[in-house]
Parts: sequence; structure tokens; C-alpha cells
Amino acid sequence: MLAPFGALALLLFVTAPASAGCPKLLMFDGTNFHTQATDEQAAYWGDTVGVQGFFVNRVMASWQDDVGTRTDSKLWRQLGLFQSIYARHGVADNFIKVALYKPIDWRDGDALKQVVRNFSHAAALARHAGLKGIAIDLEPYEPTWVDSGELSATVQAEASAIAEAMRTAYPQMTLVVIKDALHQNYPHTPLDELVSKFGTDPGPSRHFWHGGYALAIPFLHGLLSADWAHVVVATEVTYDGADMAAPVRQTQRNYEVFMGAEQAGRSGLSVAPGLWPLGHSYTDKSARDTPPAFAEHLRSAYSAAKDYVWIYGYGSAWQTDGPYGEAPVTPDFPQYTAAIHAMRASCTTRAADPHMRRQAR
Repeated sequence: MLAPFGALALLLFVTAPASAGCPKLLMFDGTNFHTQATDEQAAYWGDTVGVQGFFVNRVMASWQDDVGTRTDSKLWRQLGLFQSIYARHGVADNFIKVALYKPIDWRDGDALKQVVRNFSHAAALARHAGLKGIAIDLEPYEPTWVDSGELSATVQAEASAIAEAMRTAYPQMTLVVIKDALHQNYPHTPLDELVSKFGTDPGPSRHFWHGGYALAIPFLHGLLSADWAHVVVATEVTYDGADMAAPVRQTQRNYEVFMGAEQAGRSGLSVAPGLWPLGHSYTDKSARDTPPAFAEHLRSAYSAAKDYVWIYGYGSAWQTDGPYGEAPVTPDFPQYTAAIHAMRASCTTRAADPHMRRQAR
């Protein structure tokens, strides 16, 4: 095991990014903060696998879920326990993940006001528990973004209210937007031509899964107009590509145009490339990438990213007895964790060595 790991570390060391620091590695899925808030589980994820944070599910799973405001409630205490234990093992950059598992009625004013309160409470919980912020998954697991032609202003106003509510509750939070809705609204348009499509009709909603992303555009306008301390766009367009610099750079430019360069600069906008190396279903945890391909994709992601790289874990693809389903992990699983540790080690070494950073420029 030592020899392959050493060779991999050398390969990654030679090609490590030249940034002044290293991006953090996050995991989508994988853990359950209710049942896995133990040192054993934290050590597995932080020390064995090597991730540095999670998009934490099952806190505020859907927009309609209210975490409340009681700091002594079981939920608030449990999330705080999870954060404190995992941070001891280097898994400190955690985010409450909120998804669209239930439909949104954009015409129900009272329900929309409750959604704003729910996001405010979630941000307050994230701050209290020591998490980095909130991650909003824009994928419409239920039809959400279908544009009827008359809801754009309502959706943008709702997003602005959500943004201000979260910022008031947690001024220094990081907002992560999972899913590049700008690209998803025009899925057949190359990234470098996307700006030319802004403001145009994406086509009939029936042509898109769950109606597409038309209303996600005014939602993003409202959400990203706030003075955030930090905004991260977690993109999936990098799932299958070894060279991530171009799509990450172009996605950054697209959002700078969409937000305005000044607003993007104030919010510390960055793009986090996503990887999907393992898992075909909750029960099939086999590989999508070979270990060498994953190592190359990871190197490319680290070279392209500023703040974060993230892995889609497809349930428990990274753990045999994980909370999303028990099944054997891929037989060469240790090679995937070795790649993570080698990449992190090489990046840290290079970041700490000014001479090596100058050589890489």
C-alpha cells in the first residue's frame, strides 16, 4: 500500500495547483448527523476518507421544514454535537443542505412568508452550531421552476427576502448554490455561449425534466443581489471531465456577467467543481471512474478551484455500512482515499513553499 501511495503522491505533487492555499474537499451525502455524530464516524470521514466538510442533509431537508429557534431543542443540540465532533477530525466546513423535495406554491403568500422564516431559522442554527453556512440545492426534485409567465416578480421577491433573512441571522455565512441553474436553463448551449442566451426563452417546459429551470433565473437574481460575505456555485458540469479549468473559469465569468462584476467581487464569488467517482445507485457502489482517472480528475479540480471541491457521494457509496444503504464499496476503494490524501498532502506542501509556487507560475 505504501509504494502505490508514494508514487501517486509524487505524481500529484508535480502537478499540484499553484494557489496560495488549498481548496477544501466537501462531500454531498455520505453521513447522517443524527446517527453518526461519534468520534468513530468522524475519524472515518476525516482521517480515513479525507473529506473536510459535508452538505448536511436531514436538518432542513425541504423549504417547508422549520428547525425552530430553541437552542436547547434536540435538533439544535444534535447538530452542534455533530459539528464539534467532526471538526476535531478536520471535517469543519459543513453546510446545512436545503433541497426542493416538496413542491412550492408560488401563489400562496402565507406559505412563502413561512419559507422565509424557515431559512432565517436555519441560518441561525448554522451560526449557533458553528457551521459555515447554507447550501441550497436548486434541482427541482418536484416541479418548481415552471414559468407560467406571471410569477417572475414573485419568485425574485421571495428570493430577496430569503437572502436578507439568512444574512440577518448569520451575516458572515457562506452561501453555496448547488446546481448551475444558468446552464441548466439552457442545457444544450455551450458554457462559453451562455451569456448570449440570458433573457431569452429556454423553450417549452415539457421538454425539460420537472419543467426545467425558467423561474430559477429570477430566483437567482433575487438571491445573489444581497451583499453576501461569500458565495460558492457548486457545479456538476465537471462530473465527467478531466480538464476542469475551462468550465470552472467560464462558469465564473457567466455568473460575474449575471450578477455584475462589482457584486460578484463583493460576494467573493467562486466556483466549486464537482466529482462523481463512485456509485450508480444506493445499492450499487461500484466505480464510475478508475482510481487513476479519479486521481487525475481530483488534480484537475484542485488546480481549477479557489475555495472548494466537492464529491457527489450518491448515498453511501463511500461507506460499506453507511446510513443510505449497506452494500460493499468498490473493491479498490483504498486507492480512492489514497488519491485524496495524496492530493491534499501535495497541495499543502506546495502552498507552504513559495519557491514551488513561483516555479508553477
